[in-house]
Amino acid sequence: MSQSGIEEWTAEEVQHWLLTEVRVSPSCADKFIKEEVSGDYLVSFKKADILDLGIKHGPAVKIMCYLKSRTEASEHRSQYPTYVEAWTKEQVSQWLVEHVKVYSRYAEQLLDQDVSGDCLVCFRKQDFLDLNVKSGPAVKILAELGKLNNGSEPTLQPSLQTGADRREGDERVQRDNNQLHTLGNKQDVKCKTESQGERTSMRKEEGTTEPEPLGAKPKTAVVKPQPESPNATKMIHDFLENLGKDSLKKFLCFLSEHPKPGYKSIPHGKLEGKDRLDTAKLLTAHYGSQDALLVTVAILKEINQNDLAQRLRRSMGQLEQRCLSRDLMKKEANQGDKLKMLLTCGGNSLDSYDRFVIVVNKSSPEQIQYLTFLSKLKLFCVLDFDPNSVSSGGLCHSYRESRVANLHFPAQFQGQTEAVIKGLNLYRQTSWVFCNGRHDLDDNKELDYKNWLRKSCKDVEQLVSFICNPDVFLPGRCLIIFLLISPVDTEKNPVFDTYKSFIKHTDEWNIISICESQSTYLKWRELIKDKCDFDIEHLSINELTLSEINGTISGLGPVSQSSTRLLPSSGSSAVVLKPKDEDLLTALDVLCLNQCQNIFDESSSEFDNFRKTEEEEFYRGAKVTWWNFYFCDKDIEKPFIKRDKYNNVKTMIRSQKTHSSNPFVLLTLFHNPGCGGTTLAKHVMWDLRQEFRCAVLKDNTVPKKEVAHQVLHLMKLESEKPSPVLLLVDDSKETENPSDLLNCIRQAVEDLSDINLDDAQDCKVIILNCVRSHNPVEQHRQHNQTQSQFLTAKLTPQEQKEFEKKLKELKETHDKPENFYSFMFMKNNFDKKYTENLAHNTLENFDFSSKNGKLFAFLALLNTYVAKSEMALSLCEDFFQMKMIYWKEDSVLDRMRPYSNFLIIDSVDEWGGYKGVRILHRAIASGCLEELERSHHLTVSDIVREILHYDLFFSVRVVKQRLMLSIKQMLIERQLKKDGEEREPFSPLINKIHSQQGRQMVQEIFVKASARFETSVSIPQALARYLYINVRDFAEALKWAEKAKNIEGNPYTVDTIGEIHKSNLKSNIEAKKQDISQNPEDLYRNIEIAKNGWKAFQRAQELSDLEIEREKEAADDDLEDYPMKSYNIKGYVSMLDISFLVFDILSRLPFFEKQNPMKKHYLRSFLNGCISINTVYRENSTVNTRYVEIIREHEPFLVGLKPEVKEIFDFLNSYFTYIKGNSELDRVNHRTVSDHFRKYVNLFVQHQMKEEKNRRTKPTLA
Repeated sequence: MSQSGIEEWTAEEVQHWLLTEVRVSPSCADKFIKEEVSGDYLVSFKKADILDLGIKHGPAVKIMCYLKSRTEASEHRSQYPTYVEAWTKEQVSQWLVEHVKVYSRYAEQLLDQDVSGDCLVCFRKQDFLDLNVKSGPAVKILAELGKLNNGSEPTLQPSLQTGADRREGDERVQRDNNQLHTLGNKQDVKCKTESQGERTSMRKEEGTTEPEPLGAKPKTAVVKPQPESPNATKMIHDFLENLGKDSLKKFLCFLSEHPKPGYKSIPHGKLEGKDRLDTAKLLTAHYGSQDALLVTVAILKEINQNDLAQRLRRSMGQLEQRCLSRDLMKKEANQGDKLKMLLTCGGNSLDSYDRFVIVVNKSSPEQIQYLTFLSKLKLFCVLDFDPNSVSSGGLCHSYRESRVANLHFPAQFQGQTEAVIKGLNLYRQTSWVFCNGRHDLDDNKELDYKNWLRKSCKDVEQLVSFICNPDVFLPGRCLIIFLLISPVDTEKNPVFDTYKSFIKHTDEWNIISICESQSTYLKWRELIKDKCDFDIEHLSINELTLSEINGTISGLGPVSQSSTRLLPSSGSSAVVLKPKDEDLLTALDVLCLNQCQNIFDESSSEFDNFRKTEEEEFYRGAKVTWWNFYFCDKDIEKPFIKRDKYNNVKTMIRSQKTHSSNPFVLLTLFHNPGCGGTTLAKHVMWDLRQEFRCAVLKDNTVPKKEVAHQVLHLMKLESEKPSPVLLLVDDSKETENPSDLLNCIRQAVEDLSDINLDDAQDCKVIILNCVRSHNPVEQHRQHNQTQSQFLTAKLTPQEQKEFEKKLKELKETHDKPENFYSFMFMKNNFDKKYTENLAHNTLENFDFSSKNGKLFAFLALLNTYVAKSEMALSLCEDFFQMKMIYWKEDSVLDRMRPYSNFLIIDSVDEWGGYKGVRILHRAIASGCLEELERSHHLTVSDIVREILHYDLFFSVRVVKQRLMLSIKQMLIERQLKKDGEEREPFSPLINKIHSQQGRQMVQEIFVKASARFETSVSIPQALARYLYINVRDFAEALKWAEKAKNIEGNPYTVDTIGEIHKSNLKSNIEAKKQDISQNPEDLYRNIEIAKNGWKAFQRAQELSDLEIEREKEAADDDLEDYPMKSYNIKGYVSMLDISFLVFDILSRLPFFEKQNPMKKHYLRSFLNGCISINTVYRENSTVNTRYVEIIREHEPFLVGLKPEVKEIFDFLNSYFTYIKGNSELDRVNHRTVSDHFRKYVNLFVQHQMKEEKNRRTKPTLA
């Protein structure tokens, strides 16, 4: 047909052509109908246009190939063997990996894009390149395809699931098949024979072998006759009916000589004279049903009946599905096992899901006793349709007797995701949502269906949308349970509408149904089948009683806490920590007296395996857990390594408890990052758990006032007399935040009348603050040494002996403990050469162009420059474009080989809890980064730019926010200088990029980052600082500072503008010292700069005074380019800086020279407003005349400086007198102000008597 012929096709004819000639799936063809693609449009289509329709790459290439043949009036012919066209996409992937030997990532990319054999034969080099396959592999794939014309057919695993050829009607059945595979049925499929009720195996126990490698000699074995399946026999017979007499004879001839691994060929004599039915029976009897079908397909190809072969493959897929469904029904007869399987993804622990969502309808009081399993589940929310649930005898009431649940309505889940999560306290405590009334409230009665549909349905739909939002739960991380404890008889039921809402937003297999009776289940299943076109049988429990359901779930893991968790109390007694009380302590990880006890049968192999795994993870580099201390306590001969500072820290804490009269104490442990500071602190806490009620602050995002109330609750729990509390605050970079927390705790205690502060020893709160520091010894020296300790990255001789001893112990119980890299690094006394060698050996063949190479480089960069950073596991899965496979967690660590030995997956408590991937140790990350630069010429700027390139990392998602914060922190967070008083001007990363590549690269990175963090003031502010400090490009710096101020006009952004002007002014003064020429216009420019700078600092100080309350409530995780509470008086100090720079400029004018007493007197008199500039004596010159004109123009500003300066000094004198300034900034500011005051006295005080008077009136400044 000519091109003009195509142009005459209707959209329906295009669809028909796609289905019959191109042979794409109906879903693909339907998209052309939906988008109204008729023939005259089709001829203009390019591949990109087809891809835009949502069609994957494989079918798109095939359609374009056939379209080209049509438009060129030629018949489509493949240049490769016909058997290639019959390959499924799985077989294509297998061929690429096993025979072409390309990287698995390329094979996975083609598999994901539905490239089956009939698509592959249409591919050209550019098509591979479009799929990010590099030129080398692309050329090799095409070459290997060409070689197939002259070689034998490669042996591939049979795959019954076709890709592009799969019919739309089979897709639902295919999903059922996926469910079966997830239940662990990954063996070859078995079909049940209808005549005998027995299954016939795809592979026989005797004589069957795996497919042979290409070119291997087939093995033969004597096998028993295989029972036939009538389904397979009938299918083969039906297809043989399509063969003519000569073709059948040819088929029998090839059959007698067909080599099938594991089988002898059928003797020619047995085939003589056989008709089609006899041949079909003989095939299934000899090979078994499944292999008989495969043999039939193979021979049909050999006799060039390719169309029949492909049609038979499709039918085989349908047969397989029917067999699987029958097999599944039989397997699910044990509903107890099925329930465990559904809840644990095939394991024994409920930890497989992050959270559970329960949808429950009306219950009766007698049923409630069997629903106690709900308190076992990690519930995110319960959607309750029983308006009496909160009343006595209701489900909510029962749950709240033992656990905490916050009562909500669906309408409360509207708004920004993060704000809803924070406002409703989601993740931290269960949300119980009443979806159809609450009878304990007068204005919230139950609605009939019609009114519910009008008034409440929309809110419930929005609630469901919120729950299924990836910001809240990623697909597969949350299981939705419909708990039907009363019938749902009709589709006009709010519960059924809610099910339909969930189906709109998530896949069916994320929802299971638990029904209280068979009759309830049958009606529920029928409704869903009829209205949702989906069979829930494999996702339902319907034959267990509520009592059996309750017992089964209650017996599941995770490793649960013992039935009673104990806390120390007065008089060496103990009290029980109830689950409900622990629910209230959302920010705290409480360490109990009997932590880890009575959880396992410690004589079991399960406990041994758990212990081995926990120890291995810790010594590899995971965060320490209470289990690590417990294991060592159990085995006295193998104690936990005690660091040299262990006794010092322990003694310091005990001393504060016993001897200090202060009930609220802040103790600090300064430590090098990665040297074991947190582990040491937790070790001490473990050993003090009988003397204190111990807890770790696990969530820094909780407001300090709330944390204070939780600490107070822990102190008073189950006892009239308060108990001392030891709180560990980890990952702190400053001492101010824990100090603020301590003040909040003090205030909370003082606000209570039932606590006696005189009983200081019992009413004691000690915060042990772990502070990361690059110079812990110096910081310890600067602080109160009785309330601080330090730990460095250097082992004492005794510690080295302890590490040697521990290595010998590990060799007794673990394979290759030398691969516990974090432990070995510490054992080698933190030797940098160890990490250098480790990195060099592992990264020898590093490839930054690969996805695993990129991700590893990203992690190396983040973990080097941002302490305690990680990348969410779900983000890594998205990065690899991994599909969620039900019941099976696709392993990111597998994808990260050969670098996975350097990686570990940690749990993160913030943002509702998630799993994060990181490098084992910061030093290893740093070593890898240096190796990438040294051996692979990959600079840190290359990696930063690549991170900023990925949209994935910057879309608005809660789990992504933490990564975004880490990226921003890496770019802007400044460290304290070695003296511990001032900060470096830039982050370590920016300093490195500047030293390596200079301004252009630094500015490029900041500009890209600013585009990513559009609402952040810190990026343009940091760039402005860089430009005026390092480059002295004040105009460009001012542009970026103004951009930051326009985003948010706070004290810090306005201050940056002032600092640019001040720096510009200083630069001009320094330049003027080198230039003896006199240019009045320089004076004009400098006064204008000074005015702008003075105004900026004045405005910054005004804003600071307004924002004091905001800072008090700021969360600890707020990240900007300044420390919180750092401003206070900085505006005043900077206004003094500007003023004295102006005084200095004026004192250099010919008629104000400070070296000349008379001229200095003129300057003083002018600034005091005693004389006008016109009356100042001066030489008559053009330059002086212009100077006077400029000063006269700016006289109000200049004369106003002196009274402003005096007023500022008066205020600052009071500030430093009455406000105890202990912060680094207060100390620096005090020195600066004192220097300025001495200049003030020198300039404005004429007599010694006045000077003495000023010393007396402002002693803190003098």
